[in-house]
Amino acid sequence: MSLRPRARVASYTAAELWRRGPDDIPAELVSSTHLIYSSPAALAFNSPGAEGFGVKRAGLSVPGSVMLVVAPGCCGRNTSSVSELPGYEHRFFYLLMSETDLITARHLARIPRAVKAVCESLPDPPSVVMVCITCVDALLGTDMERVCRAAEDLAGVRVRPCYMYALTREGRRPPMVNVRQSIYSLLEPARRDPRSCNLLGHFAPVEQDSDLKGLLERAGVRHVREVGSCATFEDFRDMARANFNLVLNPEAAPAAQDLSERLGIPWIELSRLYQVDRIHSQYEALGSALGVRLDQAPWRERAQDAVRAFGARHAREVFAVGECCNADPFELALALVRYGFGVAEVFGTLAPERFSHLARLAELSPQTRVYSNLEPTMIGYEPDAAVTLTVGRDAGHYHPDRPNLAWNDDVQPFGYTAVIGLFASFERVLSGKAERRGAISLRDERAQDLAAGRSSRPGPRPVRAAGRTVLRQPSLEVKGLRRVLTPFAPDQSGAVSVLFGLGGLSVIVDAGGCTGNVCGFDEPRWFAGADAVFSAGLRDMDAIMGRDDLLVKKLADAAGKIDARFVALVGTPVPAVIGTDLTALRRMSERATGLPAVAVDANGMRLYDAGAERAYRELFLTFADGIRADRGERPAREPGRLGVLGATPMDLSDPGAARALAEALCAAGWRRVTCFGMGASLDDVMSAGAAERNLVVAPSGLAAAKLLKERFGTPYDIDFPLVSALIPPIGWEGRRVLVVHQQVAADALRRELLSRGCADVRCASFFMRPDEVTQPGDVALREEADLRRAVDDMGADVVLADAVLRPLLAGYDGDFFDETHFALSGHLTRLAAVSGT
Repeated sequence: MSLRPRARVASYTAAELWRRGPDDIPAELVSSTHLIYSSPAALAFNSPGAEGFGVKRAGLSVPGSVMLVVAPGCCGRNTSSVSELPGYEHRFFYLLMSETDLITARHLARIPRAVKAVCESLPDPPSVVMVCITCVDALLGTDMERVCRAAEDLAGVRVRPCYMYALTREGRRPPMVNVRQSIYSLLEPARRDPRSCNLLGHFAPVEQDSDLKGLLERAGVRHVREVGSCATFEDFRDMARANFNLVLNPEAAPAAQDLSERLGIPWIELSRLYQVDRIHSQYEALGSALGVRLDQAPWRERAQDAVRAFGARHAREVFAVGECCNADPFELALALVRYGFGVAEVFGTLAPERFSHLARLAELSPQTRVYSNLEPTMIGYEPDAAVTLTVGRDAGHYHPDRPNLAWNDDVQPFGYTAVIGLFASFERVLSGKAERRGAISLRDERAQDLAAGRSSRPGPRPVRAAGRTVLRQPSLEVKGLRRVLTPFAPDQSGAVSVLFGLGGLSVIVDAGGCTGNVCGFDEPRWFAGADAVFSAGLRDMDAIMGRDDLLVKKLADAAGKIDARFVALVGTPVPAVIGTDLTALRRMSERATGLPAVAVDANGMRLYDAGAERAYRELFLTFADGIRADRGERPAREPGRLGVLGATPMDLSDPGAARALAEALCAAGWRRVTCFGMGASLDDVMSAGAAERNLVVAPSGLAAAKLLKERFGTPYDIDFPLVSALIPPIGWEGRRVLVVHQQVAADALRRELLSRGCADVRCASFFMRPDEVTQPGDVALREEADLRRAVDDMGADVVLADAVLRPLLAGYDGDFFDETHFALSGHLTRLAAVSGT
C-alpha cells in the first residue's frame, strides 16, 4: 500500500528562504534534523557506492588499481552494479567481516594476507591496492594507515586506505574528500614542468572540446592532466610535474592543499557555472592569476547564441531543476531565470554558501519553490502542472510524464561549452531525439520489469564457460576473501523485503549507505512505487554518544507527517557495533509515536534469510490476532485460504512470481492465496491465524510456519510449486546433478529431477539449510572454493546454479544452467509459464 502524508509536502519559496537568511534555514531542508526519505531521487545520497562516482568507483580512478572492500557483506552488496560496468572486471575484491570480527577485530590481521592473495590472483601486479573500509572500522578506531603499511610490506605493492565512512558525510572530512586525498597521496616529488597543469575535482575527464582546455592551451599550457584521462600509472605520476592545479570541485580543495604543502604545487579554485557573464568574470580572474590575457570571445559568443536560439523556439518552457546532475541546482536555476525561462521548482540541499545564488533568484523569481529530496513528506509529492521540462534525474523522478534531461554523464561539462551542450541537449530532448526520461540509477531497469511484467532473462538458460580472464590461484587461502563473487543480500535486506508494502514506516538504523544498498539494489519493488523506507541518517557523534533520543524524536516527527500504521526498526552494523538496544528503542518509539512497533535485530553480517526470518517472527508476534495476548483462543478457520511464507523477491527472483505462484496454487484448488512478503497487507498479517494451511517456499518462512502452528494449530507444508519452471528441457536419465539455490527450491528440484531419472541429485547452498529439506550428501557452501569441491566430489555432469557462480568452475566441461537467485547475484529473471501445478 502507498502511504500518504498527513502534513503538506514541505517546500519554501525562494523569497521566503531569502528573508529567513542562511542562519535560519528551515529544519525540513536540513537533513540532520529528520529521517532521510529513500526515494529514487535520493539514491545518490543514500548509496555512495552505487550512483555515479561514489567512493568505490572514485577509489579506482588511478590506472591499474584494484580495490579490496573490507566490510560486512551489506556494505559491498551493491558493488556488483559497478563491477558490471566496462573497465571494472577483476578490480573489486572483498574481505567479508563476521560477527566475531566485529568483537575481536581479527579481520585486521587478515587484510595483508588478503591483499597478497589478490595480487597473486591477477595476471599483472596492480599499480596500487585501495583498501576500502566502512563505518564499522570508523567506530572501532582502526589505524588503517598502519594496516596498509603492513600489507605493502607483505605484498610488495602500494596500498592506500579508502574511507567509506557514511557517518562522516556531513563532517569536515566526508568520504569524497578523503578518497581524493588518498588518490593524490600517491604522487611523489618530481621535476616541475612550467607549461603543465592539473585539473582536480572530478574522477572522469572534463569534455575534450571544453573552452577551459582550449584557453589553457592558448595561454601556453602544453599538458593539461587529470586523473580521468590517465591511461597508465606513469601518466598519473606525471601529475606531480604540474606547475599549478585547478580545482573544479570544492571537495578536492583539501587534496590540492596537501599537494601544495607536500609538493609545492599552488592551486586555484574554479566553479562550474551556467551564467555566461559569470563564466566570463571567472576566466578574467584566472587570466589575471596566471599573468596572461585569455581570449574568450569565440566561446562566449557561441554560448550566447545557443541560449538565444533555444529561447527563440522555446520561450515558454518552465523548468524543474534537480540536484542529481552536473550543476549546482540553485546556480542553474538562476541562470535559466536570467535567460528568461520559468523555473517552478528546485530540488536541492540548501546550504549557507548557496545563498549568493538564492539572493538573485529570490529577486527575479520569488515564487520558485525549493524542496529537499530527503524530507519525509516528499513521499506525497504531487507534480506541478506548470513544469514542462526537467533537469536532473531526481526532477525526472517527480515528473515522470515530462521530458527529462538527466545531464549527469561521467564526462564533465565546464565553462561555455557546458552552456552550449546543455541547451543543445534540451533541444534534443524536446525534439524526441534523446531519452525523455532519465533512469534513476544504474539498476532501475527493474522498475520497467515490474511495470511491464517482463525481463530480459527468461527461465533457466545454459551458461557456457566465461570468456573472461581467469584469476590465478593464490598461494594462500584467506577466510572470507571473495575474488570472484560479490557479497550476497544481507539480513537487513531480507527484513525490508518482508516489511515492504505493509503500510509501515520502516527505519533502517544506519548512516545512509545501508539504506542505499537495500533500496537501490536489493528491493526491486522500490523503483516501481513509493514505500516509506527511511534512513536514520546517523552521524559520527550520534553513534559515539548513543543519541537514541534524537532518533526517536526524528521518528516521531515523521510519524506525525505520514499516515503509517506501524513503525519498523531494522538494525545495521552501526547499532551492532555501539550496542544499541533495539528492543528498548522499539518501546521508546511506541511511546513517542502512539503506533505499534517492531524491531528486527539485523547487523549486516548475517545473510538475507536470517533477516527475513526475524522480520516474519516480529510481524506475527506483534500483529497476528491472539499471539501477543496469548489467550489460548484460536481464530475460526477460513476454508480454502492458504498462507505462503518465504515468498519475497529475494528467493522468487521474478517480478511476477507472486502472481504466478498464486495462480498455480489456485489452480490446485485453493480459493485465497496470501503471499506474506510479496503482496500481503497488514490486515492479512493480522488474520494469519485464520488460514487453513501454510506453505513454506523458502527457509526464511519455516520458523514463522512453526510459530503459527504452535499458536494457532495451522499445519504447514514445505515445497516450491514453481519448480517445473526451473527445469531445463534436456534429457535427465542417468545424470548426476548439483543444484545450488535456497534449500527449499533446491530440494524441490531434487525430487523432480529424480522422478525424471537422474542417477544422483545433491543440493548445495550458501544460505539456511533446514533439516526438513536437507539430505546426507548436501553441502553447506561458505567460501568460493567450496563450490568446485562439491562439484568434483560428486562428479556432477550438470550444475543448476546462478550464472554468477560459473566463473568459479573454470575448466568444468559439464552442463551449467542458470537458476537465477536474486539474493545471491542481484539479478532478476522471468520464470517460464507454469501450468497444471
